[in-house]
Amino acid sequence: MLGEQFMVGEEICGVVVSIRFQEDILSIWNKTAHDQVTTSRIRDTLRRVLNLPPNTIMEYKTHNDSLKDNSSFRNTKITL
Repeated sequence: MLGEQFMVGEEICGVVVSIRFQEDILSIWNKTAHDQVTTSRIRDTLRRVLNLPPNTIMEYKTHNDSLKDNSSFRNTKITL
């Protein structure tokens, strides 16, 4: 990611922003879904860099789960 703000090495594979009618979706792909320390670091850095309010809903979904239901944003796990 820009400026390597996330300090997770080569963990981040890609990013996309989807502009929607009622909400915008920012998706970040990372290599190791089961590494909770890394996914938490990405989440916390994203909050800090974007200056998100504490009550911002952030969701996480593994690539395999996305493949199963053919969606990157349906049936996500909400993490606060």
